[in-house]
Amino acid sequence: MTLTTLSRIADGTAALARGEWEPARAAFAAALEAEESAEAWEGLGWAAWWLSDEALTLRAREAAFRAFRAAGDDGAAGRVAAWLSSDHREFRGEDAVARGWLVRAHRLLDPLPESADHGWLALNEGSFALNVELDPEAAARHARLAARLGRELGVADLEAVGLALDGIAEVIGGRVPEGMRLLDEASAIAVAEELRFPLSQGWALCYLMTACDGVGDLPRATQWCVTMREVAERWGARQLIGVCRSTYGRVLATSGDWVRAESELVAAVGDLEATRPGQASGGLARLAELRARQGRTDEARALYERAGTGGLLGLGELALHDGDAADAADAAERVLRRLPAADVLGRVPALELLVRAHAELGRLGEAGAAFEELERACSLLGTPYLLGRARLAAGQLALARGDHEEARRASEDAIDRLTDASAPYDAAVARLWLSRALTALRRHGSAGAEARAARDAFASLGAARELVRAEALLAGPGAGELGELSPREVEVLRLVAAGLGDAEIAGRLVLSPHTVHRHVANVRTKLRLPSRTAAVAYAARAGLL
Repeated sequence: MTLTTLSRIADGTAALARGEWEPARAAFAAALEAEESAEAWEGLGWAAWWLSDEALTLRAREAAFRAFRAAGDDGAAGRVAAWLSSDHREFRGEDAVARGWLVRAHRLLDPLPESADHGWLALNEGSFALNVELDPEAAARHARLAARLGRELGVADLEAVGLALDGIAEVIGGRVPEGMRLLDEASAIAVAEELRFPLSQGWALCYLMTACDGVGDLPRATQWCVTMREVAERWGARQLIGVCRSTYGRVLATSGDWVRAESELVAAVGDLEATRPGQASGGLARLAELRARQGRTDEARALYERAGTGGLLGLGELALHDGDAADAADAAERVLRRLPAADVLGRVPALELLVRAHAELGRLGEAGAAFEELERACSLLGTPYLLGRARLAAGQLALARGDHEEARRASEDAIDRLTDASAPYDAAVARLWLSRALTALRRHGSAGAEARAARDAFASLGAARELVRAEALLAGPGAGELGELSPREVEVLRLVAAGLGDAEIAGRLVLSPHTVHRHVANVRTKLRLPSRTAAVAYAARAGLL
């Protein structure tokens, strides 16, 4: 290699270290014009990656891979193959191609003595296990190998990202305190120690932010998000900014700042779709969730559909809101079939939806089984936010069973825990369910107070969808009149209120389950009730119990 080529490669490498991506690209391109080299191709691939130039990233890395192979440097070729796996997943969502590059990297690196290249393969393989194979236990094994190699070889990048990947895998598996300790340590290393790659800082911090969002650790998320944004903006990384904004937007929405949440989520979706389409699903689903709560249902549905499999659960939530509990249950079960038992955290939202959908359908046994798994998961995870959500589900199930005292107690517990977790929207939802339980207990004054508190919270947030439900509760029995029902519909309503499911009611009245389902839908339409549970509360007010 000539001195001129070496000088230009050195210039490009120095520009990468300073975060000057365009000068880096120019320097490596100039080196390649003078002389082909694996090092120049690899450097050009990194410059293109930071510039979000998909075509050049893949072309340059593939050229680097071939050049390292031709030179007999299987270690470097294996390292590049590992990054090509990540590229195909992030840019194009091509999981099969990504898996192929991981296999190729192993073929090259496995016969060689352990090196930092093995660590980079471990991190990319761990990310694949976590995000594609949904296997946190496998992700943790890869993470621990990378962290060990980082410590032994003095590569702080590998240790930081390895600890972070291990930490989020622990959190997902239900070991939150252990996981959070690893994530905090990883983030401290990423911020304070000398790292070889700017990517490593953002990678470690992203794992921390994702874990905080999942378990509702809003104070920790807020503290670290400022650091994450500073890192992403310092390096001009729209892809990192997009991931950060997506996660932070949901944190803001949970904590009640919907104005800032909307700004962050809209910007996140724009950043990710422009730079890393393969990673945009999470941002689309989070923005869709906010749109649904704002009452912008058509926009929410379109966003969930764009999110692909990441939007399945959201579409199920919309179906339940529209009164199609069967579709909601199908969506929840479909998501749960994809998630292994080891993904304790990931299964929580699907279990919550399944409890409510089965309860709406009168399938109280199935609802109870889903709740038992949900309660175990939230108890294991143990954060106030998730414990509050579990108690909310307990109240919803108790109300469907006609156990109004337990529904009251569980809803009160949910309000307390969700308030402690600084989650005002969730706490207001719990107040609605408490209001329904109190109405069924004929404590109308207290029920009205809870419904008004919920209404005021929803109005303050801009939660138009739930605001309608709160106002319907406050409207009371006059919102729809019992006299509008046929005798058969009154009979069906009385049996629903007694806790019978559609199949049991069909047997009692010698009807088909489909006919019973139609009668229940007619009752809800005529009385303007948002759910089967609301029908039970109405029946209590009307003296049908």
